Order: sequence, then structure tokens, then C-alpha cells
Amino acid sequence: MLKLLTKVLLAVSMSSLGLLVILTPTSGAQTATASTGYDISYPQCGKTITYPAGFGVVGVNDGHPYSTNPCLASEITWAQATTAGVPAFYMNTDSPGPVDTSNWPTTSTGPQACSGANSPACSYDYGWGAAKASFAGAISAETANGSASPTTAVTSANWWLDVETGNHWEAIESAYGTSSGSQNIDQSMLLGAIAYFSSVGVKNLGIYSTSQQWHTITGTPPTAFATIPAWMPGYASLAAAEAACASPSFDGGRVTMIQYPMNGLDGDYACGLISTPGAAQVSVASSATYSQQLTVSGATSPVTYVQSTGSPDLVVSSTGLLTTSGALSPGTYSATGSTSDTKGDVGLFSFILSVGTITQLAPTTIILKTTQTPGYSVQLVVTGASGTPVFTQSTGSPDLVVSSTGLLTTSGALPFGTYSASGTTSDSSGDVGVFTFAMTVGPITQNKPTTGSVVTTSSSTFTAQLSVSRNTGAVTFTQSTGAPSLVVSTSGVVSTSSATLAPGTYKVTGTTTDTEGDQGTFVFTLTVTAVPTTPVAPVVPAGPVAQYVVGHAVAGRTVVLQIIGTGFYGRPTITSHAGTSALVLSDSRTALRVRVNVKPRSRNGIFTFTITLLNGKTTQVKYNQH
Repeated sequence: MLKLLTKVLLAVSMSSLGLLVILTPTSGAQTATASTGYDISYPQCGKTITYPAGFGVVGVNDGHPYSTNPCLASEITWAQATTAGVPAFYMNTDSPGPVDTSNWPTTSTGPQACSGANSPACSYDYGWGAAKASFAGAISAETANGSASPTTAVTSANWWLDVETGNHWEAIESAYGTSSGSQNIDQSMLLGAIAYFSSVGVKNLGIYSTSQQWHTITGTPPTAFATIPAWMPGYASLAAAEAACASPSFDGGRVTMIQYPMNGLDGDYACGLISTPGAAQVSVASSATYSQQLTVSGATSPVTYVQSTGSPDLVVSSTGLLTTSGALSPGTYSATGSTSDTKGDVGLFSFILSVGTITQLAPTTIILKTTQTPGYSVQLVVTGASGTPVFTQSTGSPDLVVSSTGLLTTSGALPFGTYSASGTTSDSSGDVGVFTFAMTVGPITQNKPTTGSVVTTSSSTFTAQLSVSRNTGAVTFTQSTGAPSLVVSTSGVVSTSSATLAPGTYKVTGTTTDTEGDQGTFVFTLTVTAVPTTPVAPVVPAGPVAQYVVGHAVAGRTVVLQIIGTGFYGRPTITSHAGTSALVLSDSRTALRVRVNVKPRSRNGIFTFTITLLNGKTTQVKYNQH
């Protein structure tokens, strides 16, 4: 959530409160709607955000559980000034185990019995306690802001669990390692947090993550998560965010919100409820009594429907029951409107009813050998007709003949080629439609091989046997292109000319014919390569080269970063500015995994790691601390 943030510094001044950044709208800046907003947290401390927002999501922690965002109260005030008028909250989550945190429970009898071990029960209690601390922190901030009912405000708010690999999880920590056991412990932390929020009456809870981070941390989580709404980051624009609402979520729950960059901040788009079904068809005779129950997915019942267009032909009740006003003439009718549920989720519905349209069903095509065409027949089928439909042929005769009842027959044996028939359908109620039927006769199909490869020294002796299917009896191959480099015999043997072929690509094509007159085509492509040369040994760099750092350092925290480059070996030593220590956990020639600890209140900025190998060779690389 915070790693995706891009900071835009438009005006900078120093004050007694620290760095102050004023964000002001620029020409062409996106206008807020009820469905667009921002999420902010401790990185925005001391910043004034003047962009309009439909809603605001505020992080209650200082980047990790059991901590408090120092600007929580003022950022709640900002969220209260959005169109929604109330903040939503998110809390950071992790499951570091007893090794990396002083908050791991040591003697706990509830909600699960825990004696301080590295166990699912202790992780569950750790998650319960983290949620409890975050909930209390939000109530304290609401109280400081003068809220009339702080507990009610925090309980009724939307809450999100921020699940990211940037925090400590056993599944990615070297002290534990990736395993189903570690992932089960990580799952327990989240289940404990969810259980706490449920126990205090929070009804609107979701999870923020990506598919990669979620499955790295939780593995294959239990179905208990599959009903929880998802908030997904990583989309480049508002248009991409809107389209992503239809994507599957990482946890199996409904996709409720999408994060994308907006005005230099983390923007968010709230997905609407999805309505189904969207269309149907009915005959004229049945239109007078037609009805359809509309439904939405991802809603908290009951759902209220408010119709905006389509009346009086189509009428949608407040419960989503769609009916007609009576018998409708042939044509297309639509009804649209909005939906909402008890949680405040909203969406749009639309429904299109086609009246008096006869629609053709399968079969609409057939592939036959020439010997199968004499006496062939098939019954054409339609839907949407009232009573028995009448078929009227307009094209395709005399090769294909369609009777008034829709029975299609051939006029006799048909030679190789493609044939089609078309026309109209109608019934006694005035319903109408069209029909088509396509017949392909005599296509002999080529089987593999269709490609081959050979080196130049062997090209003069290359041969391959072509084969086909759907033929009757022996097949004659007739070459049309590719000679003299490639030659195809009448029996389908491909060979090269006697001369050695130069490196390159050679292609031969032609036709096939069998004893019944069926025909087809063939193609074969031969790739000729040069004789391989002796490979030249790669040039080994004289020393290590550091290219870039994956991740960022955080003041007062211990994080694991990766340094990507070449020539790393032998557990090199790493130094940086005062107050920062770095220990290499593992190395390969192309990457170093480094645990970085930064003293509290260390200033943020861009700093340099100096990497020294055992042989004294060094390299440097820049990294961020924020």
C-alpha cells in the first residue's frame, strides 16, 4: 500500500513540524467522484492534500502493527472533509514470530491458549492484539478530534487489513523459511485480527494485497477468507482500475476497491455492485406475462433497486422484479437504474429485452467428405418462436435446399468446395428472424509434421513423409511452390535438392486429392542452420558490480532488502551511514539478501551501501530510506 506511493513535491518549506508539502491541483487534474478517493498514512504527515476526494482511507499504524500513525487525528479530519464525510481505516499486519517482536504473546489464555511458542495459537492471539490496538488507536484519534461518539464512528467504518511482504512474515523470514507450517502461522494472525474486529461489531472488513504477496504469505489459505472483500493495487490509471473490478480477486472475495496512481498519491476506485442477468428475449405472444428477477453479486441483503429509464414498457420494482406493462410489439426494450445495499455499496443495472426475435441455434455448420454429401439432411433449430416457425430460403439453392419446416438437404453429390444457405424465419405471432447454414465439402486435413530443421551439412540428404487425414483411399500430392530447394513427390515425400542448402528458411506448398475427389492443401517449412561454432567463454567481471536495491530501509525498523548485481560471493561486508547496520543473510553471484537495521528517528533520504568482498574489491549502490 505504501510502497506503491509516488510522492510529488510541488512546493517545499521548512516548519517547526518538519517538512511541509503543499499539494495543489494542476490543470487537467482528475475530478473526484463518489467512487474515487485516496488512501494516506504516516508518509503524508505534515502534508496538506487539497485535491477533491469522494472518500478517504486512513492508515492507523506507523507502518507496522502495535504502532500508531502520529498524524492519525489530523488525517481523520481530512477524510471527514471528503464527499463521503467519514473515514475508512486500514491497519498494517505481520506475523514475525517470537524472534522478531516484543509483542508476541507469552502467557495468554484467550482468545486461544498460548504460552509464547511459535504456534498458530500464539499468532492468532498476536493478530487479535494487533487489531485491538489499532481499533483503540482509531477511537483515541476520533476522541481527540471531538467526535460525538468515537466508538460508534470507528465500529461503523470500513476497515482493511494491509497484507504485504514489506512487513515481517514467517513465510519470508530466514529464521523460519517458506513452508506450509509458516504459512499456516501467518494465516492465523489474519484470522485472529478478523475475529477481533467481528467481536467488537465491525461489519465492513476487507483485505488489501496482491495475488503474489497474498499467496507468498498465506500459501493456499482456507475458505474462511473467500467471503472477504478484496482491495487490489497495481493498476496504471482510473480506466484500468474500473476494468479491474471484473477481475478475480486474490482471496476469492468480491473485488471492492482498486488502487491506482492519482495526482502523485495512491488513488482508489470503489467498484460498484454487478447486476445480472443483462438480457433476454421473448416472443410477442409471451411478452404480456414476461417477468425476470434481477440479482446483484457481492451485496449485503437486502438490495434496493431504483429505476431511471425503461418505464412504462419495462417496470423494475424496488426488489428487482422486472415485468412488462402488457403485450409488446416486436423490437428491443431496455431498463436501467441503480442498486444499493445495507452497507452502502452501490451499482448500476441494465436489462435489454428483445421481443419478437427468432434466434437460430446450432447446428449452423458442417464439414463433410464428398462421399457423405448425397442424401445428407439436417434439421435447423430456432428459439424465441411462438408455435411452429416457417423457414423461407433466399440463397443457397439448388445445392442446399431448406424446406418451410427448416429441413436442409443436398441436391446430390457435391464436389469439393464451400456451400451456404440463408433465409428468414417467422411465426403466426409476428416474430421474425434469420437463419444461415454453411457446408464445407472434401477438405483433406494435413497432419504433422509441418516443419523440420537440419544443419547445412545434412540438408542435401534431408527427407520427411507428409501425412493427411479425412481422405478416402490413396492421396496424390501436387506441389505448387518451393521447388527446386524442396521437392514433394506425388506420394508426399519431401526432400531437398542435391545441393547443400545455405542457412535460411525454405517453404513448400501444394494440394492433395483422393480417389473420391476430396481436396486439401499442404505446407512444410524447413529451417536450415549453420554448423555450430565453438562458444567463446564469457568475460568474467574483474570485481563485483551492484546495480540496484529491491526494497527500502525504514527508520526504527529492521527490514530485509535485496541487492542485485554481479560478482557477489563469500558473504561480503556492507557499510552505510552512521546508525545503519547491514548483515548479508545469503549471497549468490547475482544477488545479496541483506538484513538492514536503522536506528529510530534517523532522517529519510537516499544513501549509499558500500560492499566489500573478502579480496578487498568494492562496489557501491544507492538505496532509499523512508
